[in-house]
Amino acid sequence: MNRIYTKPMRGTAPFFAALLLAAAHGHAQAAVIGAPVLQDGIEIVPATLDGVEVDRLTTRGADSLWLSVGVHATRDGQHGFGEHAFIPYLSISFVLTKDGAPTFKKAGLLVPLAAKDGPHYAAAADMAGPGTYHLTYIVSPPSARGMMRRTDKTDGVPAWFKPITASWTFHYPTSPASEK
Repeated sequence: MNRIYTKPMRGTAPFFAALLLAAAHGHAQAAVIGAPVLQDGIEIVPATLDGVEVDRLTTRGADSLWLSVGVHATRDGQHGFGEHAFIPYLSISFVLTKDGAPTFKKAGLLVPLAAKDGPHYAAAADMAGPGTYHLTYIVSPPSARGMMRRTDKTDGVPAWFKPITASWTFHYPTSPASEK
């Protein structure tokens, strides 16, 4: 089971700093809910946000939160994105289940979201009260949304990565990063 991750690993500093900065300035309450996943030249950092308002109407119950994920390039930049750069055009789906609630299952897509602390992917999710939850993200490469890549010898990049499945277990409600 993953715990709320409070010590940044190499490469996670920009995302964690943005979460802490937002929480410190009275913006959304952020909690990183699992250790980053580093795979195929990208880093996936799961978090939840509370107190988020967006420009489009989203259906949210009284017991809901925002699932959020920062997806950034790692140091090697093998896919043509600079170190720590946000990776656009991803398709990220999620599945959320709860221990002790066999009929509770939420699934959907995270959408790109612009914020002062940087772009990330997010989606609102209604929860089933306090407890232990299991979250799975399936991160599909930019080609899933039509992004092309150069393949020539001068500036070409390798084939896009295969979809990455990453899972975490966390407790809801989570503790905001600002309390750590």
